[in-house]
Amino acid sequence: MTSAVPFTIQKPMRVVKVRTTLDHHRFRAGLGIGLEPEHYPDWFDRFDEVLRSSSWFHPYLKRTPHRRWILRSQGKTIGRIMAMHPKDGPSRFGFYNCIDSPEAAHALTHAAETWTRCGGSELLIGPFNPSIHDECGLLEYRSCSNLYGYPQTPQHYIRNLEACGFNCAKRLLTFLQADERNALRLQLRMGPLLKVMPQQGLQLEVAKWSTLDRNCEWVETLINQCWSNNWGFEPISRAEARNLVLKVLTMLPKGVLSFISLHGRPVAICLGIPNAKEIASNLNPKLGILNLPMLLLRLRRCQCEHGRIALLGVIPELQGSQVSLIASIAMLSHLINTGLAFGSSSASMGWILEDNQAMIRFLKLYGGEQVMSHLIMAKSLDRPG
Repeated sequence: MTSAVPFTIQKPMRVVKVRTTLDHHRFRAGLGIGLEPEHYPDWFDRFDEVLRSSSWFHPYLKRTPHRRWILRSQGKTIGRIMAMHPKDGPSRFGFYNCIDSPEAAHALTHAAETWTRCGGSELLIGPFNPSIHDECGLLEYRSCSNLYGYPQTPQHYIRNLEACGFNCAKRLLTFLQADERNALRLQLRMGPLLKVMPQQGLQLEVAKWSTLDRNCEWVETLINQCWSNNWGFEPISRAEARNLVLKVLTMLPKGVLSFISLHGRPVAICLGIPNAKEIASNLNPKLGILNLPMLLLRLRRCQCEHGRIALLGVIPELQGSQVSLIASIAMLSHLINTGLAFGSSSASMGWILEDNQAMIRFLKLYGGEQVMSHLIMAKSLDRPG
C-alpha cells in the first residue's frame, strides 16, 4: 500500500485545462490525492474510475458538456476537478480530489465556477462522479467497512469546500441490514400479500438477454418516472439505460435486476449488486488489471458476504398504494432469495435522501441501521467570487 506523502505548497500554483494525453493521464492519476493511506486507491478503484470518467465508456459524458482541470505545483499534480453543464438543472462538479489546502481548493473550484457561470448557470453542486446515478457525495461519517459505490473521502474535502463558499445542499444516507433474520421476517409477514399478485395483474420479471431491448426501454422509463420528483434528479438516456443493462447481464448474477409489470406495463424496478470492493480485496494486488477475469467470475457467482440495493422504485402514480407495497416486497423478496442463494447475508441501501422519512421508517422497522452519511455541496454563482 502506498503511503500519503506530505506536500508543502509553494506558489505559484497553476490550474491546467486538460487537453493532452499527458493531462488526461495526470487527471486519472489524481484519484488518490489528499486521501489517507488506508483509503489509497488500488487497481480496482482505478479501473472503476476509468469506466466512470471516460467519455468512451460513459454515455452521460458523451451527451453532457464538460471540462476537466488539474492543479500543478512544483512539478506535481496536487488537485483535480471536472465541471459539467447538463441540459436540465444546475451545473455540477465531480471527480474532486485535492490536498488539504483551502488555497488549492479555491483554485480548482474557481476554474469550475468561472466555466459554468459563462455557460449561464447560477448554481454549482456536487460532487457527482459523473452523475447522480453514479458514485457521488463527500463522506461525512461512516460506521461500517468499505462498501462499493460509496466514496471514502477525507474530512478536509468538506472543510476546504466550505471555506470556498460551498454549503451542504443535501445529505445522502446509507442503511445496512446485517441480520438476515429481519429480511426473512419481512418475507414471512408479507407472504399473504405476494399471493394476490396474479389477481392484481402484477408479474415479476428479471432482466435477461432474450428481452434486452425491452429491458433497456423499461430501465429508461422507470428510472425517469420513479425518481423524477427527487431532489437533484437527472433523466437518463436510452444509451445510459442500455449501458446499465449490459453491465448487469455481463458482470452480475442472474436475476439481480428485476421489474414488476401491471397488466404488461412496467411499474417498478429493483437492482441489487454484490460488494465488488470486498471481492477485489481478496485478489492479488500485484497482478493489477490481470485480476479482471477472476473479478468478473466472482461477481457472477456473488462470492461476497455483502450486497447493495442500488435501485428500488415504483412509479409516482402508484406510490403509497397497496400495489406499491406488494411490488416493493416482491422485488425485495426475490433479491433476498437471490442473495441468500449465493451466500450474501447482509445488504446496504443507498442513497436515501435525508428527507425521505417514509423509506427511513420502513428500513428502521425491519432492522436497518444508518451507517453512512454523504454530503452534496452547493454554491450560488449569482456573483463572481
